[in-house]
Amino acid sequence: MCLHQKRACVCGREEAFLFHRDNVLPEEVLLALYCPVCAREVDFDPSTMVRDAGWILEYDMEAALFYLGRGKGLVGASPEMIFDGDYCSWYGLSPRDLEESARLNRELESLKREDLRRYVEEVRLRRSLRVEELKAQGWRKALR
Repeated sequence: MCLHQKRACVCGREEAFLFHRDNVLPEEVLLALYCPVCAREVDFDPSTMVRDAGWILEYDMEAALFYLGRGKGLVGASPEMIFDGDYCSWYGLSPRDLEESARLNRELESLKREDLRRYVEEVRLRRSLRVEELKAQGWRKALR
């Protein structure tokens, strides 16, 4: 089972959809979420934070190490491992990926009823183009 959450950034301008793989880390492990605007005011600490295309996620590393050790037998985890391992990262490839996917599905709903094969091809094409955009913007998960 996985935990999903929607969280506002520190300044309240943006929201992100987050994913917690295997429900290993509770949502409280994410101490703060900084959008590109509020991230400008942060003194970046690589021992507790990870950057992704202007966003910063700050983790309670003591708690994260406890839960990862207990649940997965992992020791010496880093913020990058937590994010890149999907233990606490975006739900999708970017903070808004879930909303973007839902919007695409709504936009193509009529095509789905008319021609399912064309619908599948259109979704595949548009998602592929979106992944290329996200790669060009430097999103970590898109670059994998």
